[in-house]
Amino acid sequence: MTNFHTKIGSLELASPILNASGTFNPSVFSRLFALKSYLGAIVTKTVTPNASSGNPQQRTVELPSIGMLNSIGLQGKGIIASMEVDIPQYYGCHDMPVILSISADSEVAFQRMTAYIEAHTNRHYLQGIEVNVSCPNVHAGGALFGASPQWVAKAVHAVRQETTLPLWVKLTPNTTEVVAVAQASVDAGADALTAINTVLGSHIDIRRRKPSLAKVSGGYSGQGIKPIAIHHVLNIAKALPNTPIVGVGGIRRAEDVLEFLMAGATAVQVGTHCFSDPAVFVDLVQDLEAWCIAEGVASLQDLVGVALP
Repeated sequence: MTNFHTKIGSLELASPILNASGTFNPSVFSRLFALKSYLGAIVTKTVTPNASSGNPQQRTVELPSIGMLNSIGLQGKGIIASMEVDIPQYYGCHDMPVILSISADSEVAFQRMTAYIEAHTNRHYLQGIEVNVSCPNVHAGGALFGASPQWVAKAVHAVRQETTLPLWVKLTPNTTEVVAVAQASVDAGADALTAINTVLGSHIDIRRRKPSLAKVSGGYSGQGIKPIAIHHVLNIAKALPNTPIVGVGGIRRAEDVLEFLMAGATAVQVGTHCFSDPAVFVDLVQDLEAWCIAEGVASLQDLVGVALP
């Protein structure tokens, strides 16, 4: 049997396959199959300091066969309700690592939010924090935190000051400075990097002759962003060879997982394809096992970075 064991910094996982933030409801998926048999960890929906109804409708557009656009806007209950109710009820019952995804609109908000998490009685359910830096920075005129190495460094440092939990930073591809942002994240205390978040895109409703999304543009996810994600994983892995990378973007098949690992990712996250195929994690694990047996690969980690130039 192939060894799927994966280590991301100090965090040890039974499998390199995780779900991506915002695309997964463990309370529903647990009725379909035993999560622990297929996933290395559960990543929560991104949580913000306060409750939010998100952006106005319409905020999702299905793009048949290539993915979807969304401008949901981090809708959620806020950190208090999430720590009080969601973490123990939906994520703490699967006996597997839980990574809490968080976002805020200033470094002060990031720091206060993390301090609250660290002091909470339900903190023991968590094995890591993933910092989503794709939220607009209110102190910088609404520009994305993730667009600037300096802003990201401040946000990550603010979180690092308040927690001893393993810290991942989810990078946006919507900047020309992805590698610089990755370096700034590590310098500020990140233990690992998640690459990448959604790519900005738009869609026109030709019947109404208007943009389909109320916010005009949103995040594109799905198989079309995989080459972009692989590109960034390769560049980050080359620049930061000692930093674990969690690859995400367009994963549907075992071959996609293998591409990310060979490009330098230690683990992967599966997002949009969950919507159309909730059993994707079962298929991925079974197909990866079959591929490794056929290729004589004893451990998936032996493949990490083998394709790096």
